[in-house]
Amino acid sequence: MTVPRPWLVLMVAALALVPTLRLLAADEPPSSRWQTINTRARVMSIAFEGHDVWLGLFGGVMRHDLRTERDFDLYTPANTGGQLLSTGVYTIEVDRDGDKWVGTYGGGLAKFDGSRWTTYSPYGWGSPADYRNTWTAYAPGRGLGDLWVYDVAFDRRGRMWVATWKGVSLFDGRGFTTYSVDEGLVDKWVYAIAIDRANVMWFGTEGGVTRFDGSTWKSYTHADGLGLETEQVVKNPDYTFGNPHHIDPSKQATASNPNYVISAAVDRRDHKWFGTWGGGISRFDGSSWTTYSKADGLGGNFVFSQAVDHHGVLWAGTDGGVSWFDGTRWRTYTTRDGLIDNFVYSIGVDDEGNKWFGTRVGVSRFADPDRTPLRSLFHRLGLSR
Repeated sequence: MTVPRPWLVLMVAALALVPTLRLLAADEPPSSRWQTINTRARVMSIAFEGHDVWLGLFGGVMRHDLRTERDFDLYTPANTGGQLLSTGVYTIEVDRDGDKWVGTYGGGLAKFDGSRWTTYSPYGWGSPADYRNTWTAYAPGRGLGDLWVYDVAFDRRGRMWVATWKGVSLFDGRGFTTYSVDEGLVDKWVYAIAIDRANVMWFGTEGGVTRFDGSTWKSYTHADGLGLETEQVVKNPDYTFGNPHHIDPSKQATASNPNYVISAAVDRRDHKWFGTWGGGISRFDGSSWTTYSKADGLGGNFVFSQAVDHHGVLWAGTDGGVSWFDGTRWRTYTTRDGLIDNFVYSIGVDDEGNKWFGTRVGVSRFADPDRTPLRSLFHRLGLSR
């Protein structure tokens, strides 16, 4: 495909920095296990599909073939003929059919099947590049909750849930049912979705956490144990993340808030983890809350992203590096270890267990320290744990 000249120069130069991937011995020092792609743009989402990695950037969508150094595609509103409506991409998820679902900043939810883009909005769906011939209007109340999409998740029944700034929308293949404050959400601005072993939904919002089991809603806030105590609140060190907020002067995102939940995950013990805007990370075991902060070894108190790796280890992307929890204490990797930047907005784990960290300026790949050649062979044969 044709890529605009500024992006072509940028991405070819960036991909030239990616070394050939190789197997690493488990006893090699951490510094030897890092490789980077310098995108010169924020990497807000990471997804994997076979040998491809998909990156959601402040600048579009990038696909890279991990078997090569220079096989990539970059998708923007300009080079897709307007099929992708926004350059701000906050989430990418791949469904069981291989379709890529792309949540954008102000451009709705886009689906990419490998050749064609389809956009879903509060008003209708179809191809923005052929609006007159393909666009289908939604009946009232059947559209996507909002044009601003921050997370996408598929539950155990294969249903897609979409986090927006006006609630969480459930897609039935034809239209959306949107749940907001009137239905039971603690706040309509939804940033994160996690699904536990019982297929219960957990939504991270600007007003706390809401649990939904399909019929009953229950919310938790700082008063229940979420986030740091108010006297420990710190300032947001990255002021480029918006002020005013939501194009609404009454909403500010420059100071931390323990009720402002921007990431969520469920670990192997079915514990729920919620990353907050300056209030650290909180774990809920179903009855009690435990909050961890920089004082406990967490890299930073702004926790933008989370993932659980193949060994069951929880990783958290913060404003002070990426941290992992060994069950007792936190350990953190920063630029001193090989991370390209200390603001970690996204985390992905590939099929071989390697961790990928999206930052303000690019992606760092950290090889699984347990990937000896023999273990890699076991993994490919389906024999690894």
